Amino acid sequence: MNERSPDPADRDRPGPAAGPTSLARTAAGLLVPAETDLIRYLHERATEVDPTSEPVLDGWRYPSPFHLLLDAGRLFTPAPLPPGAGPLLVTFCYTNAAQTIEDQEDPNLVYVEGYGSCTVESAVHHAPHAWATDGTHAIDPTWPADSGCAYLGIPFADPEMWPHPLYGDGILQQYATLLPILREGLPADAVADIGRPLPDLARRRTESAGPLNLTPSS
Repeated sequence: MNERSPDPADRDRPGPAAGPTSLARTAAGLLVPAETDLIRYLHERATEVDPTSEPVLDGWRYPSPFHLLLDAGRLFTPAPLPPGAGPLLVTFCYTNAAQTIEDQEDPNLVYVEGYGSCTVESAVHHAPHAWATDGTHAIDPTWPADSGCAYLGIPFADPEMWPHPLYGDGILQQYATLLPILREGLPADAVADIGRPLPDLARRRTESAGPLNLTPSS
């Protein structure tokens, strides 16, 4: 399997308002509206997971990939593709990201995997996704950079964990690689210290938090 289809439940959700990008101020920094919406979506999915529903989850570090991303994920800013990169086929985001890193021959590029959101025909779609990064920007050969995208994912520091650029699948999409991470947490030094950490309010543990509100009180 490769890139998943956007969640059908998102199809009726309105996209970001047109015009200059506005910023939603939080206690720990700035989020664009698309990032706020993506974080809220992940919290909604996380609250649907009952950590006591499956005995195998007893003692696991994370009850779901949503909890993992809200704890360890980083935010990346959309940017145009560098010269000679993509665009590539829409349904192969994991191999696309790995292929772009290989083709660019840039040692500073890192593979990132998590969730992204994009706007299609005025509706916001959230989906598992992968992209490359220079440390700050989402270099995405799969989605157009002008589609109101937001990116929240884990920058994997070890190239040995990255998918094969031709036939690999996502790290978080295969039970063989996902389940050990959910059970034990990420390996030491597995995450590159790049991207923007989520504000503390957005990272709080879902099971002990009330409704998510990223807009500061007046």
